[in-house]
Amino acid sequence: MNNPHHDEEPRGGDVIVDGVRMHYLDWGGDGPPILLLHATGFLGRIYRPILRELRRAGHVFSYDQRGHGESELPRRPIDGWHVTADDLEGFIDAMGWRGVRAIGHSAGATAIGAVGSRRPELIARAVLVEPVILDLTTPPVRRPTELRERTLKRKRVFDSVAAMYENFRTKPPCDTWRADILRDYCEFGTFETHHGARALRCSPEIEARVYETSRDFDGLGLMLRCAAPMLALFGEKSDAPGVLLAERVAREAARARVEIVPEATHFLPMEQPELVARKALEFFAAE
Repeated sequence: MNNPHHDEEPRGGDVIVDGVRMHYLDWGGDGPPILLLHATGFLGRIYRPILRELRRAGHVFSYDQRGHGESELPRRPIDGWHVTADDLEGFIDAMGWRGVRAIGHSAGATAIGAVGSRRPELIARAVLVEPVILDLTTPPVRRPTELRERTLKRKRVFDSVAAMYENFRTKPPCDTWRADILRDYCEFGTFETHHGARALRCSPEIEARVYETSRDFDGLGLMLRCAAPMLALFGEKSDAPGVLLAERVAREAARARVEIVPEATHFLPMEQPELVARKALEFFAAE
């Protein structure tokens, strides 16, 4: 991507949503707002290559979900996927927006589809990258308890940013990521401890709770009822359940276009940010 503003840092700010301080980044650009919502366990900043390119089409923002990045972790537990959608509604309302063009990854994409269904005036067009959607009438592919237990075993403290990068760069799923995005995750997805080590900003407990409650939320049903035009991108090699439902989304969602990206995994935005940005720009520009 050839961007003349590559070295510019986004401006940070905070809004209160349901009593929780939510941190956002203003990436600049002119025109109506474009909002990116990240996947569980991550933060908005690591989608930097996509966010900067989207400035060609509007004024671009991202925010960190509660308990992620620089947003506040409330004392009350995150008790279900509806919280992510509720917070997205609250954030858009707090910013005073309507008719937002939104792009989301994984559970962030699921939330956008849900809000487009529940509050159609808030979402004008939606790009949903690897939305986590489940057919609640069928048994789960993997038990939520298995995902929870695996997540809780994840390493959470590293000697340094460099040590974290070396730990992840040859291991799935990060071994397919672009190097600059992985470095941003290692730097901005951690904080410095009193001992000079780096610890994950989003604790494995938060991620585990999200996975544990995945089947309590009908993201698929809400997405199929979304009134906004949608572009759903799925990775051909994704291990998430959404790609198995891609044909159903294309068939049953009234205003959805579905594309399968060859060779891509669930982490398509980290692997091919140029493609994601290009697809989003084309879709946002369409009538």
